[in-house]
Amino acid sequence: MYIFSYMFSNFDMVIQRTLEHLFIFFLSWFLSSAIGIFIGIYITREKRKKYTNLALSITGITQSIPSVAVIALIFLFMGIGKITAITALFLYGLVPIIFNTTSGIVSINSNIYEVAKGMGMSERDILYKIEIPIALPAIFSGLRNSAVINIATATVASVIGGGGLGVIIFTGLSHYNAPMIFAGVVPVSILAVGVDAFLGALEKKYVSKGLINEI
Repeated sequence: MYIFSYMFSNFDMVIQRTLEHLFIFFLSWFLSSAIGIFIGIYITREKRKKYTNLALSITGITQSIPSVAVIALIFLFMGIGKITAITALFLYGLVPIIFNTTSGIVSINSNIYEVAKGMGMSERDILYKIEIPIALPAIFSGLRNSAVINIATATVASVIGGGGLGVIIFTGLSHYNAPMIFAGVVPVSILAVGVDAFLGALEKKYVSKGLINEI
């Protein structure tokens, strides 16, 4: 039980850091989700489809940029603090959401559009009744990837004043204190698994299996 000693003796502090971590993650991820899905839909509209492949290439390349590099870059412009951390997490979380939303929509069979237009459906109807339902699995995949990435990256963001569980982990590392590191790592892992499982359950509930099988 040695490995759990710090967690048990500092339980209130661990809970406080966990809630702080959750707040930083949720705020940045919520903004990433809302804006990322909007951008993904926006660049796939008929008038802007010529930019879609460029957007996919840019977001695909951007996904290879290390999270530390993004955090360091934002730090240079904004300094230390929670706003800096949230901004960095927001920007980093945008990438998989935009990429998956865009790729999910552009991969829809063109014959489906022809049928929908032949039925007299407007562009708005096609978006809400055809494109989004079919692209929903890809969109959820982007949301889940972004969520897990943000929870893990929020740990690193603690070095620029973001707070959260990273404070416990990095303090433990500086003191070579294994129980302290463990007290930070375990809640981060639980949060990542829990959020991913929750979003997975939402995906099963809202994704239309019949519509997907038709494709």
